[in-house]
Amino acid sequence: MRNPATIFALAGLSLLISTQPGWALGDDHPRRGLAIGGECESCDFSDKNLAGAIFIGANFIDSDFSDSEMGGTTIVESRFTDTDFTDTNITHARLSGVTFLRTDMSGADFTGGGIERVNFSDADLGDVNFTDAQMMFATFIGSELDDAVFANATLRQANFFRSRISDSNFRGALLQGANFTDVTGEDASFLDADLRGASFENAVLVNVNFTGADLGGVNFENAALEGVNFTGTDLVGVNFTAAVITDITGLSKEAMRGACGDEATRIDGGIDLPACGRRSSTITETGDTHRFGWRVSRAGDSNMTVRFETDDGHTVEFLPGDITISARHGEGFDEETLRGISANALRDIARAEREISRVQQDRAAAMAEAETERALARAEAERARAEVRRERELERERQHTVTIELQGRDDGHFSIVPPRDAPQRPSAPEPRHH
Repeated sequence: MRNPATIFALAGLSLLISTQPGWALGDDHPRRGLAIGGECESCDFSDKNLAGAIFIGANFIDSDFSDSEMGGTTIVESRFTDTDFTDTNITHARLSGVTFLRTDMSGADFTGGGIERVNFSDADLGDVNFTDAQMMFATFIGSELDDAVFANATLRQANFFRSRISDSNFRGALLQGANFTDVTGEDASFLDADLRGASFENAVLVNVNFTGADLGGVNFENAALEGVNFTGTDLVGVNFTAAVITDITGLSKEAMRGACGDEATRIDGGIDLPACGRRSSTITETGDTHRFGWRVSRAGDSNMTVRFETDDGHTVEFLPGDITISARHGEGFDEETLRGISANALRDIARAEREISRVQQDRAAAMAEAETERALARAEAERARAEVRRERELERERQHTVTIELQGRDDGHFSIVPPRDAPQRPSAPEPRHH
């Protein structure tokens, strides 16, 4: 049941509804400027119009938002536990710092949403639609994502650990660095997706489609994949350690340049892979006589060293700028090849730094926008409270007002009589004359 001691926003909401009939829940008009916060247990917002509402610091437990209209809402630093969002329209919403724990969101529509630091762990997201959503640091740990659609969505640093993705559609999605460790499912599609640096460690997938996807640097360690379509897929630098991949379509040796595995790796087609060494990056480069990974160290803002480590312990260090070799331990290096690989590494580093800077700028802008939304919500809430106070004062004035009527007479005199709706006082008895 509701807790009246803590649901300050809902108490204010009821006052607004009583004084503003056009805002009544369930009407056909968007709820512009409605701010909701506080705690609410077992609240029923099913099939209601909450379009454009602002949720700040809200905590809903065992509540119902099913079939509600929440398009264009802003939800900031809020929590929804064991709550029903089935078939809810949340298109083009902005969500930041939100937790949907064990919620049923099957059939919900998040198309075109801006989603940052949102936790969907242990949620039922069957048939959910995230098409064209812009997502950053989204978490789907242990979630059911059967028939979910992420087409053309951007998911930066997304975590799908132990989720189920049967019939999920990630077509054209940006999933760089995504974590699909321990995922399971059948008939998932990553057609034309960007999965560079993602991890499918221990994944168990059947009939998965990677056609046209970029899998550069992906980790398939201990993965079991059956019925895989690699047509037109880039598998450069992929880690297949202990992976078992069967019933493969479209796999070519050229696509697997720089990929590695170990003695436990089993890949249909008789493709042998070199052993994976210890690397500090997801990219493996191959020279004439050595295979090695690279890492970066910084002594200051302007002093950077790129260090290459080979499987047999030899190292080469480069300085940026003219790519000068500053230290070398070991023989047999092809210096021209090393310089070319160092140039590639520096480009990758610069690209990563630009991406980090962009993400930081986007996050700062999102935080500033969220603060603006919070300020607007506070101002709107204060205006609503002021309106309620004014209505109460007017009501008190109406209750204490006495109406006096003056009736004119032909002789020019006036008499004061009580108002028409006031009780009549008995007239005083006339004096007796003796």
